[in-house]
Amino acid sequence: MFRLKPFVIAILIIILLGQVIFSKQSFATVHSNQEVNQLDEAGSVNKYHTEGITGKGIKIAILDTGVDLKNEDITFKKGINFTSGEVTDFADRNGHGTKIAGIIGARKNGEGLIGIAPESDLYICKVANDSGKVSFDGLMKGLDWAVEQKVDIINISLEFGDGDKALKKAIDRAINQHIIVIASSGNIRAKGDTFKAYPGAYPDVISVGMLNLQGEIYAAEFKEKKVDIYAPGEDLTSTYFDNKLTLDTGVSYATAYASGFAALVVEGKRADGDVVNRETIIKTMKADLNQGIDGAPWYIYTGVVLKMVTIGGLLILGVYSVMYYRKTIPRQWPVRMIWTILMIMIALNIAGRLTVYFLSK
Repeated sequence: MFRLKPFVIAILIIILLGQVIFSKQSFATVHSNQEVNQLDEAGSVNKYHTEGITGKGIKIAILDTGVDLKNEDITFKKGINFTSGEVTDFADRNGHGTKIAGIIGARKNGEGLIGIAPESDLYICKVANDSGKVSFDGLMKGLDWAVEQKVDIINISLEFGDGDKALKKAIDRAINQHIIVIASSGNIRAKGDTFKAYPGAYPDVISVGMLNLQGEIYAAEFKEKKVDIYAPGEDLTSTYFDNKLTLDTGVSYATAYASGFAALVVEGKRADGDVVNRETIIKTMKADLNQGIDGAPWYIYTGVVLKMVTIGGLLILGVYSVMYYRKTIPRQWPVRMIWTILMIMIALNIAGRLTVYFLSK
């Protein structure tokens, strides 16, 4: 029979405390010098960026209210306007399109925001006017223009309450060119609001629902909608006029988050020589973004269990330390058993986290 030495107890506490502190949280905002990284679901964006996957070479068309041409955080390849006869006037005077563009692809330049896919190629298509109003005709023209540019992804953070045959054909033309179309599942304007939002409701479009800061579905109404993937949408950092940053909440911004993330998935899949299609993108995004919702892989839950075990271990060590120093531990106290259990717990903790790391790559 022997007792744990105080310094051994201290080392064990430090090890387990480190497991809690440095384990990945559901969402985190990271400041890098003067720049702000976007909210990150379980470190998924950071994982891609650490591996050098930043959306490089992925072409994303943003069909919205245009973009702030003076914003230092946003660069783009091309732009066009379908809301008036001035096709070259795609300047954003509403703000919505600038926010969407920033969430997707704000550049890493030492200031402002770092987007989800900061090295993606942005194609700006103004299909909504300065009041945010969009027509079927304008959106269809935007879709056809995006197809002509041979983009990889089309982001549509806009919605209609009804479908349209001509719009569906325009969507199909994009899909037939193997373009990933990502659209909003529709904002929840009131309790019980479960209307279908188009073009997100079309079968081949990836429709995006919204997660809150805790990584949970933002509103129960989303469960009644056509939602293919959920993405963070609460308090997202966005670019705005005069190079300012704002915090915004809404499914439009969750859609932008999903489009930026899809660019990372596409780049990663292509680098590995894998097939890139709607199904593989949804499956990968569910594993990376959709923690614990609608069939996430079993290993996703392992981190939660390990954290609970770690916290339990800390409590046991704390109680043991107090009893040790107060000398209230009875002679019959099974110290050897506690030592063995603690060693096994630490070993399982480390092995489990390594398993999660390798399975999630």
